[in-house]
Amino acid sequence: MSTKKKHPIFFKSISACVFIIIAGVFLTIRGTKEKFEFHSLKGKIVYFDKVYEELPNRHKGKYRYLAIENYNRLFEIFIGKDAGDFKPEFEIIDDLKIGDEIVVYFDESSNEKDIRLNRLIQFIDKNEVPYFIRGSKDKYGGMLISGLGILIFILLLYFKKTGKII
Repeated sequence: MSTKKKHPIFFKSISACVFIIIAGVFLTIRGTKEKFEFHSLKGKIVYFDKVYEELPNRHKGKYRYLAIENYNRLFEIFIGKDAGDFKPEFEIIDDLKIGDEIVVYFDESSNEKDIRLNRLIQFIDKNEVPYFIRGSKDKYGGMLISGLGILIFILLLYFKKTGKII
């Protein structure tokens, strides 16, 4: 006689859902922040190109690499405009040139895989004229992630109530 041993996964699953929901909320908040709520830095462009060393390693032509004085990391900016791309809301970034003085608005992340890069640029202004405005991928991505977390949470409660999981 063999008896199935039930593994209590409900608590672990609920905990994972809560984490997913919280991550989604933080992403949504970042996607709805106003320009003045981000870090800002004013400086001259010292590097601007479509490539940097071995980068990009995918989607060539859809990225720009920008370095400004007094910031030790390079900004990687995605400007893809094809169907399915999370394109920026507005961009005329290719009109910028080395030596132009700009203001960049960005976020910082401690879990960036490539420490040379900052991929969280949100806005670029030159003489108070916008040259880049981020797209809405953070806002909608965060909403989607939170929604999925809530849906899974509800399903787990249903399965717990019907006795399918413990």
